[in-house]
Amino acid sequence: MHMAVIRKVVSLKKAGAERYAVNLSRQLKKLGHRVTVIGESIDEELLDELEFLPVRVRNTTSWAKNQSFARNALAVASRGGFDIVHGLSRVPGVDTFRLTDPLQAHWLKVFYTGLSGRLQGMNPRHRTLLELERGIYQGNRTRRIIVQSSLDAKLIQDYFGVPAEKIRLIRNGVDLQTFHFGTRQSGQDIREELRIGDVPLIVFAGMDFRRKGLGTLLEGMGRIQSKSAKLLVLGDGAIPEYERMANRLGIGDRVIFAGRRQGIARYYGAADLFVLPTVYEPFPNVNLEAMACGTPAITTSTAGGVDLIDEGNNGYLISSAYAVEELTNTIDYHLALPSEEIERMRGCCVRTAEEFPVERNARETVAVFEEVLAERKNKRTSQAA
Repeated sequence: MHMAVIRKVVSLKKAGAERYAVNLSRQLKKLGHRVTVIGESIDEELLDELEFLPVRVRNTTSWAKNQSFARNALAVASRGGFDIVHGLSRVPGVDTFRLTDPLQAHWLKVFYTGLSGRLQGMNPRHRTLLELERGIYQGNRTRRIIVQSSLDAKLIQDYFGVPAEKIRLIRNGVDLQTFHFGTRQSGQDIREELRIGDVPLIVFAGMDFRRKGLGTLLEGMGRIQSKSAKLLVLGDGAIPEYERMANRLGIGDRVIFAGRRQGIARYYGAADLFVLPTVYEPFPNVNLEAMACGTPAITTSTAGGVDLIDEGNNGYLISSAYAVEELTNTIDYHLALPSEEIERMRGCCVRTAEEFPVERNARETVAVFEEVLAERKNKRTSQAA
């Protein structure tokens, strides 16, 4: 099968969707398929292993970039003679689409309220993204929608009326060659690198600090009982703004803003807890990556990670991204656990992650492609008859 995978940015230097595009493409190739990646940019070092077709994008406003990428990516795909065109970015008209970025319709509802929400609804960028979503979910050309969580399956039904028979639930996958329990062996080296010694270490990773709930986590850090605990913030978000917040809360000396780091698995392996109190997103793969390294995760019940958490075994759920007291109490509870209980949880984390290797994700994705091809073949047969 010759497949096109569309993603605006394809990179191992970033987390989340950009990394997923690489992992999926690699695994599809391992399964014997020919894969062509269509996007605006790709890591140069990946060009030796992945076929890549570039997409020209209008380098003006945000809404124009999104609109032109969707239009031009589909045009590139239409000339390629592909058996399947699979979208990981908002591109109406693809054969199959995976809800990879947050659902914009829901995002606007939960992040902006009242007058702010109405004003944001008129923002050209948001209007463009909503238009692209309508084209995907309410259009006739996309035959299957892949979601990563039961939450998103419900959301696309509620917002766009997507029929259940078009939806396929496929959990995200983790690269177990990169993220594994063995990373804990480098924990002491990481602590020496960070100059923190043998104190509780909490890790947060993400680019959009506001959406991912870093403010709530900083407030929680200011209230927890362990005043020696350190917070490591990984990612290139609005660092100066949150450094000022940490200083206002009196915890500036306990928070390390490390920016983007290579070998992120080592930092997960050094951590006592991974915390992502996100407002909403389809399936934060960082939770699964941290678990693969033996680190329990705290996340919100309003994000796709809710399907992953087995409360008290591999992590914990809090009710929202603004539940500071809940988060504080949960961190306190975990840090006070006896060592044997913590080790038990570490084992549960690893076993959870091992259920979701990237290979499984790719196989299940191919099964969806085969459904679409079989459906297309049956339609042609019936028309010929």
